[in-house]
Amino acid sequence: MSDFTLTLDPSLARCTASLNGTWEIAGGDAAAASMPFTCTVPVPSLVDCAEPPYPWREYDYHWYRARFTLMGEGTLRSLFLKIHQCMYGTVVWVNGEKAGGSISCYTPQEYRIDELCSDAGPNEILVRVGTKKTLPPESAVGRDQEKDVYIPGIWGDVELIACGEVRVNAVQTVPHRERAVAEVRVTIENYSSSSRHVTAIGSVREKKTLREVSDLIPKHIALTAYGTEHIVFQIPIEGMQLWSPESPFLYEAVVAVQEADMMHDEAHVVFGMRDFTIVGPNFYLNGKKIFLRGSNIALHRFFSDRQRGLLPWDEEWVKKILIDIPREHNFNFFRNHIGPLYHRWYDIADEHGILLQNEWQFWCSTGSKRQIAKEFTEWIADACNHPSIVMWDPLNESSDDVIRYEVVPEMKRLDPTRPWESVDCFEQHPYIYSLGMVLNNRKFGFTNALDEIEHSPTPSVVNEFLWWWLNTENEPTSLMEGVTERWLGRTWSRDDVVRRQSFLAQELIELFRRMRVKAIQPFVYLSNNDGPTGNWFEGSIADARPKPVLSALKNVFAPFGLSIELWDRHFTAGAVKDVRIFLFNDTQAERRGTLRVSISRVGEGGEVLPSVNADMFNVVVQNADTAVVTVTVRVPVTPGTYMLRGELFPEPDASLLAARADVREEEPFIAVSEKVMHVFTPVRIPPRIHREQCAVLDPSGEIQAYLGLQDRGTLIGADTTVLITHGNVVAHGVYQDALDEISAFVRMGGTLVVIEPEYKVVGSAVVPIVNGVDLSIAFRPDVDKGGYDSYVFAEDETHPLWNGLRKEHMMMFNGAYGGEVVSQYDVTPSVHHRVHASCGLGLAVRALVEIQYVKGTILVSRLQCRGRLADGPGSQNLYARRADPVEQRLLNNLIEYAVAKTKM
Repeated sequence: MSDFTLTLDPSLARCTASLNGTWEIAGGDAAAASMPFTCTVPVPSLVDCAEPPYPWREYDYHWYRARFTLMGEGTLRSLFLKIHQCMYGTVVWVNGEKAGGSISCYTPQEYRIDELCSDAGPNEILVRVGTKKTLPPESAVGRDQEKDVYIPGIWGDVELIACGEVRVNAVQTVPHRERAVAEVRVTIENYSSSSRHVTAIGSVREKKTLREVSDLIPKHIALTAYGTEHIVFQIPIEGMQLWSPESPFLYEAVVAVQEADMMHDEAHVVFGMRDFTIVGPNFYLNGKKIFLRGSNIALHRFFSDRQRGLLPWDEEWVKKILIDIPREHNFNFFRNHIGPLYHRWYDIADEHGILLQNEWQFWCSTGSKRQIAKEFTEWIADACNHPSIVMWDPLNESSDDVIRYEVVPEMKRLDPTRPWESVDCFEQHPYIYSLGMVLNNRKFGFTNALDEIEHSPTPSVVNEFLWWWLNTENEPTSLMEGVTERWLGRTWSRDDVVRRQSFLAQELIELFRRMRVKAIQPFVYLSNNDGPTGNWFEGSIADARPKPVLSALKNVFAPFGLSIELWDRHFTAGAVKDVRIFLFNDTQAERRGTLRVSISRVGEGGEVLPSVNADMFNVVVQNADTAVVTVTVRVPVTPGTYMLRGELFPEPDASLLAARADVREEEPFIAVSEKVMHVFTPVRIPPRIHREQCAVLDPSGEIQAYLGLQDRGTLIGADTTVLITHGNVVAHGVYQDALDEISAFVRMGGTLVVIEPEYKVVGSAVVPIVNGVDLSIAFRPDVDKGGYDSYVFAEDETHPLWNGLRKEHMMMFNGAYGGEVVSQYDVTPSVHHRVHASCGLGLAVRALVEIQYVKGTILVSRLQCRGRLADGPGSQNLYARRADPVEQRLLNNLIEYAVAKTKM
């Protein structure tokens, strides 16, 4: 049996002993262990860490056993067993006597055990730990729809606390930055059967040096038998130093209780002088606007990772994961996702300066209001002194009126110093450019429209996006089914998915920074590699070797950074275009630097060749602000693929260098933004001999204007071999009146080209395009996945329809919101057809199909050429449709192929 010792020192008001270490463990039922105690397990950890391993999944309960001995010359008056965190459901016995129990899984539980202990010999502790299914219905344990295995165990520290009969039960610090005062709220309890008159003494000292920075402030208290009193100290701090990520300075509040010459107790609580507030749409740290950049740590999902072992309790590894790597990559913020952290993570965040959004394990709530309020109260009492925690978060991707409007207001009275997500600000999860469309102008899944996010009256918190999840071997996870193909096509390599993850992180974070989103946190930094979202580390998680996506985040999260605002990908050789470049300054000082803008050729192997020339601009950005520079870009005259590149070389900020001991003066600061440019020679319209064979039915007149055709007065002339329709004109009278004529035309060898037949269709429709062939057109609601498409993939890239075009040319199109090229409809022919191009999740959406109709051919193309055949009024607006050489070439290829089919 594991042995621990508590030494009672008469010179100390409070004596403590850690019970962290090796305990015995055995599986069993609710009544007792049903196997011998032949296994041991580290505390803290989880039951799957037992040695030798036992079949823990077969048991509903797990019995922990240890013993301790009281030593020293002090007198035992009050003794408490404190278990900081234990899942799922706890009952404690000491020397065979029941001490109590708790169903709290994430917060501390205490048991007074002095009357159960013996001074003479070893004292046995038995702790029965349940499983999630043994918890009662009122439990606030929560749920996680992406977690299958809930491993029980004592996952927090365990300690013994010995003190007098009057105890400091709780200490809460409330910093008042502007007055340099620490408000210290103290709960004092009398455990004796007689009334007591005691003096509580409060003071503050520096944590690192132990230097006293305040006077000793006494308060006299009269306690009734077994009574409780709440007192408040207002303690001025001499030479106050603020806590911040750049300077995580810590203090220690000391509260002692004495009665005459007897010291009853003395409590020490670490805290920082800082405030975190919301003013309008902004966050403020210590009165200064702050932008939060980081990610998510799903520790409770990581508990299910096969490589996890004892890593969450290894402080060296935790510091590397929580502090060193994030700081290296310009993070200042994490959300601990779906559940609180092991408490030493919070201590390390305090000590080294990382900000935390502290989320409960509620992806939809569980339990009774009473139990939720009880556990939330314990949660606040346990964590309220951590300066690193700047926000409470009760819910993930869900809404609960009881929690938002009844429980949280109660909690705000307990802790008035922090905002609550779901009440004071609201998380957004725009899984766009992946599960969803490139950009969303409507509610989609658990996110509002981007415009609503940008103009939110409260701080915008985008704490989940980047649905591009890979395991440690860089293989797409289960939730990537259909998503990978949507953006990479049917064939792709491991390198492709890795590059895409970095590209997507860069693109989306640049977008959100241009929108000046206040908290940006792509998903997910640390989670279960075996689960549906993976993490951002390669190989053994013990080595914490970052994936390439973290390098992309380091660049795009640069506090002094930039973004080229350019969605177009297709350009005509020799054209001139004005492009906006956003410059971001998230720091508290004015920043100056040099912006270098260049265009470089991309080689056949994807390598970016040196640029021939570059434009240089001196730039100045005020603190916590954004500046915009408009640059005139001259498109190269030689066709090919190029990279438009903006580089920011800032002047080093001496004050920042001085504040960060880990930054060397010679370290360069640089941020880069790149956008690909596919350059084409001016597209020539089809030969006149082919154009004269075309009849066009297009109410907008765009196709006729592009082809230079005049109205013939008849739909199909004697020399017509190709009929082109545009939009849902096929459902209108002029087309349906000529349906027999059109059917005969195609039947005898003509070609019918139907372009974007769903345009302006409301809801759904079934439209005959020739006799015996219908198009079923149906709008897809796509509430939380899908949407319109901006990438299209050819099924056979050698087909004549794709002459002059490559796979990458079909990825994004000029203009339109998000480069939309295929709408959020399904268009399905009623007869057998050949699919030439696909898009959407799993490439399940038909983008271009061919139908054989007797001797003729029908081509149905969903690719939107409207607004892209020529520039129109307002075409320079960001999301306006404008000339696109790829769409022009596609129309030309359609006509050439259609004419060729009539000759077969």
